[in-house]
Amino acid sequence: MSVKLAFGNVKKSIGSFLVYFVTLALGVAMFYAFNALQDQSLFKYFEEAYAQRLSILFDTLGGLNKFIAFIFGLIILYATSYLLRKRKKEFGLYMILGMDKLKISTILVLETFFIGLFSLAVGIVLGIGLSQLINIFLGHLFVADISRLTLSISVHAIVQTLINFGIIYLVAMVFSVILMNRAKLIDLLKASQQNEKSWWQKPWIGTLLFIFGLAILTWSYYIATHLMDVIIDLQWGPKMILYSIFGGIIGTYFTFMGIAAFIPVILPKFKGFYYRKLHSFGIRQFSTQLAKSVFSLATICLLQFFAIGILVASFNFKNGIEERGLANVPFDFQLSVTQAADENVEGQPALIEKNADAAIARNQAYFKGMKKKEVQYEYYIDPKIDNTIELLGISVEKGLIAPPIIINQTQYNQMAPYYHLAKADVKPGEYAFLMRFNGFSDKAIEDKLMDLPKIKVANQTFTPSQTKFIDGTIQTSGYDTFVILNDADLKQLPLQLAGKVISTLYNEKGKRHEKELAKNWEKMLSKKELHLNYSAESQYSAKTSLASDSLMVTVVGMYLGIFFLIAAIGILALKSLVDFEKHQQNYRILRQLGASEQMIQKSLFNQVAIFFILPLVGALFHMIFGLKFTKDYMMIGGGFELSLQQTGWVIGFVIMINAIYLMITYLMNRMAVKEI
Repeated sequence: MSVKLAFGNVKKSIGSFLVYFVTLALGVAMFYAFNALQDQSLFKYFEEAYAQRLSILFDTLGGLNKFIAFIFGLIILYATSYLLRKRKKEFGLYMILGMDKLKISTILVLETFFIGLFSLAVGIVLGIGLSQLINIFLGHLFVADISRLTLSISVHAIVQTLINFGIIYLVAMVFSVILMNRAKLIDLLKASQQNEKSWWQKPWIGTLLFIFGLAILTWSYYIATHLMDVIIDLQWGPKMILYSIFGGIIGTYFTFMGIAAFIPVILPKFKGFYYRKLHSFGIRQFSTQLAKSVFSLATICLLQFFAIGILVASFNFKNGIEERGLANVPFDFQLSVTQAADENVEGQPALIEKNADAAIARNQAYFKGMKKKEVQYEYYIDPKIDNTIELLGISVEKGLIAPPIIINQTQYNQMAPYYHLAKADVKPGEYAFLMRFNGFSDKAIEDKLMDLPKIKVANQTFTPSQTKFIDGTIQTSGYDTFVILNDADLKQLPLQLAGKVISTLYNEKGKRHEKELAKNWEKMLSKKELHLNYSAESQYSAKTSLASDSLMVTVVGMYLGIFFLIAAIGILALKSLVDFEKHQQNYRILRQLGASEQMIQKSLFNQVAIFFILPLVGALFHMIFGLKFTKDYMMIGGGFELSLQQTGWVIGFVIMINAIYLMITYLMNRMAVKEI
């Protein structure tokens, strides 16, 4: 009897359960799809290409699973409390007719079981399809051979999904029973009459909150759009960024509270608009709903902002690696040779040229028949210069602590075109300064780089050949600073030979064997008697390393971004339904007063639409300034630019999900209005 009644309730009230069911099914689908990645054919291809590095990705996803399952558990508990609140009168009638609380609790448990079972079944089916879409998307994004994609079902992901969501549903069942046993008959019957008032609706309080919120947001936006200026201060810069984030959160809540207080005061003053059709009714309805949902709406606004930001940053990180990451690795292979450290020698020991030449010869023999071109240079140091700060005459103790590398003009100009750098014209008695600069430095250092001073190398004074430094590097690995001298000057200075670098470009045969060449290069330099240190970077290793990092950021970003989005909009839809439940009798009064169904439905749609649009507009407004922050932050991290096309796709996706949930919520509310 209980099973039949519970199943009949779910079937009869499918409209009431729709948002709940859709959110659960999407959560299950997303959970399955991302947990199934490691069993998909495309990721097996990635594992072959990136070796064990993908284990970090799957470990990260495993950790995120616990967080996401916990948050979805909270959403399900919230939805459960909504459904109980919606049906309090129904349960009150059951009790009047003689049904005890144990029987009602059994019905609730069975209803939760049926909804959970249906959502799991539908969600896993959707998840299988979603996992294929994710594979196709990532395959195109990472230029993989998508012809190898095959439809596969991950038993591991199904088991993980069933375990996690099974526990969540079990907790929801227990929660339903506890709520039901605590309920009193009088509370159940009077549930729709209970109401609450919000203290911030007083106009003067709302005005103060609104002004204060806007002031905090303005300051936070200023910090976000002036990141380069703020981050220069190494002591206060990171703290200011953290304070601005907290300020943005607090300012959002205060601004929403101010809006909730303003709407019922300001809009009635526009009488031509306010008294037209059902506008006055809709505004009063929405004002009441907004006042009771202000914290929820502000939280949803921030969650959507985080979702957009995470998705935009993760996709643009991938683009940045493609466009800029490999620009610093123009050679197929580059080997740097330095002398091994000696405990009896203080500082960097001088390179024994005979040993270095032997290592270079081994390198040339290793790539014989595989190379198209080789480029070499050697570099020196002045043992009397401990660091670049000392060289530039800067009285700070941060950054540029390594001694500068000194090379001649000819060898620099030979390397510069490969790194897309301008050639240097350094006359006798002059120098040029080369450094990779990403916008993060002490202000004193930045000022010196923009207006280079005279320097002393081996007790000889040199003036800058150009005022500003050259931004870049001619060495794939490391962040060394280079002093470029005229060939004649360098030759006559008493400097210490510090290292030799040989860079190789492959021919077609070398390209075909780049993987083996990158993996086996150490074998040619294994003789310990040379007492040398080797630093090597291959374009193949760089590509696989950057691609695996990019893949991890993209997948984790998609997982978190889509999760935040579904969680935010799912809660928004449920909140709209909860609030509407308290006021649906007002629509019956409208109908009795002669309002047409078309007018009622339009007023209802406007109310639901504004409820969804308000947090979305807030999130997009935050994102205007967030994009500037993200762009500057990415420039600091690696010189990556934002792609407006990728950003547009993300925003379009967010708007589409909002529109889908908006229409579902509207249709459910409209169905409830028709039943009144």
